[in-house]
Amino acid sequence: MYRSDFCMAGVFRDVFLFRDYLRMKALFLLVALLAFFLYLMRVFRVISTYPPSFFGAPSVANLVGGVLFGVGMVLGGGCMLGTLYRLGTGNTASAITFCGILLGGFASAVIYPSIHSFASSTVLFKDKTALEHIIGNAAAPVLALSLLPIALAWRWIKTGRWSQAAYARGYLPLWKASFMMAFVIAASVALSGRPLAVSTGYAKLSGFLGVLFLPAVTGKLAFFRVQSPRLLYGSIMNGGAGPVIDSVFLTQLPLMAGVVGGSFLSSLRLGEFKIRRLPPARQAFSAFFGGMLMAAGALMAAGCNLWHIIGGLPVFALQSILFVFGAAGGAFLGAVFLRKIVIK
Repeated sequence: MYRSDFCMAGVFRDVFLFRDYLRMKALFLLVALLAFFLYLMRVFRVISTYPPSFFGAPSVANLVGGVLFGVGMVLGGGCMLGTLYRLGTGNTASAITFCGILLGGFASAVIYPSIHSFASSTVLFKDKTALEHIIGNAAAPVLALSLLPIALAWRWIKTGRWSQAAYARGYLPLWKASFMMAFVIAASVALSGRPLAVSTGYAKLSGFLGVLFLPAVTGKLAFFRVQSPRLLYGSIMNGGAGPVIDSVFLTQLPLMAGVVGGSFLSSLRLGEFKIRRLPPARQAFSAFFGGMLMAAGALMAAGCNLWHIIGGLPVFALQSILFVFGAAGGAFLGAVFLRKIVIK
């Protein structure tokens, strides 16, 4: 992600601010490849839960949460994963966004009962969690999403229409990053049995900080006591946002540390690591507020962009489809705020 500057916030920002679709094509290629890989793993019984049981019933909360998340990731200058890889390079604006996500996670935990009630009361389909449950066919959406974009991508690569001038040493073209990430994520799903995620890991860090600084308040928050069953490595393991060692602690926190560590080592090797100066006050406030919105949106939508776009969209989970529509609209609003207020 660091070598290609593959950030999902940048995908939407480039489209709405600059009418640049290069990153959008790379993200579309990544999702198409994953849809194809995951379907093949289903056919050959490498994975047993498809559509995955960990994607629940779609709700209006997925759409609203997506809007909040979309606004937040544009104002914050990066999504939850993009914030991490920029943090590893010494980017102080991303460090501010990171702090905003942690505080937003704790603030969202305070109003968790209301969020949970809203999500439960606005469920759209109780017995349908994926597109194939509606159309009755699993192969059709995979073929529609995967084969044509992959064929077009191959043609673009062969004809040079996907290349761009790059002067940075060690730059990785976006289409190559899409293929590499697709293989890594598909391998992770094959080994662990579930997609990658970081949003609950952020919330868990908020819980640990809450125990450290506000133990009395944290102990009363229901959000940090919720434990849900999670299919992992073929077994059912409990996990949640509470400040305890569980399946989330053992999977999402190492992933977060790995992203930061990978970008740190890569930027260090290229001689690009540098603790940058603090951004202007208006940008700093935008980064912090954007981080808080991302945390709130992820809690309401039951996952962040990594969980829904990279995890749910390739298997056509209805929750994730609603999230993507909401995130696109929110990113448009975020781009308007960014242009008219932050960088005025």
